[in-house]
Amino acid sequence: MGYLAPSLAGEDYAAVKVLTTLLGGGMAGRLFVELRDKQGLAYSLGALYPSRAETSFLVIHMGTAPENLTRAEEGLRREVARIREERVTPKEVQRAKAYLLGSLAMDRRTNARQAWYLAFFELAGVGHEFLDRYAAAVEAVTAEDIQRVAGRYLADPTVAVLKPIPK
Repeated sequence: MGYLAPSLAGEDYAAVKVLTTLLGGGMAGRLFVELRDKQGLAYSLGALYPSRAETSFLVIHMGTAPENLTRAEEGLRREVARIREERVTPKEVQRAKAYLLGSLAMDRRTNARQAWYLAFFELAGVGHEFLDRYAAAVEAVTAEDIQRVAGRYLADPTVAVLKPIPK
């Protein structure tokens, strides 16, 4: 399932990053817990939202057995509807923010990766100091922000299903 999402310079960028992490951030993400742990519908799943200078996209992906396809798609749609309609808890938001910023810190451990980030943000037009503003923006995200951006961006998905061709 895919959705259009804001660019790096968009006012909702940090909130959509936290939303994406809340849905698909590792084994504590809502999708993993509900659809893999509780229902056993997925081999793999997650959500991704790449940083782009122009309009980006948010993708929710899932690997499942062919016989689980209908239930899996229904489950994804149900979880998206749930995050759009029900406010997330402050604890969930805090966990997602910690995971997001912790992952970023881990990725920036080497001088080469730090240089890559500085160059990327400069070339993307948001300036080499973007990460400082970004970390503060992530820390400021609230449960209300999550519900607002979920309602705004998680509507009208584009859905692609890849499955084996029957023999």
